Amino acid sequence: MIDVPVPDPQPESTQNDETSAEDVMLHCPVCSTKLDSRKCKLFCPLCGYYMSCADYY
Repeated sequence: MIDVPVPDPQPESTQNDETSAEDVMLHCPVCSTKLDSRKCKLFCPLCGYYMSCADYY
């Protein structure tokens, strides 16, 4: 049997859950492209997906 070195686990992210949730919300759920802000909407320049301000909550 050959001993294979196991890498140390990566340290956990220093971001808090709130920042992570906001970052996820700024990406398109269809194609994962960063959404552009247009007035009260978030719009995906790649696939055309949009979310209005009423959808945020």
